[in-house]
Amino acid sequence: MAAALERLAAAGFEQAILWVLDSNVRARRFYEAGGWSTDGAVKDDDSRGFRMTEVRYRRPLPSPD
Repeated sequence: MAAALERLAAAGFEQAILWVLDSNVRARRFYEAGGWSTDGAVKDDDSRGFRMTEVRYRRPLPSPD
């Protein structure tokens, strides 16, 4: 994760965004422990024949040195 965030920062991005299933408590705890925060955006996906609700997380990236 750290390497991916560093590469995004080196490419000029100021923040990273990801989507996670709202019911995936373990993943949500993992991202929150890593500095990610929800921003209030939610989307529903029913492309697989059932509804999945996802929440969006954001994290500021380190400044490239």
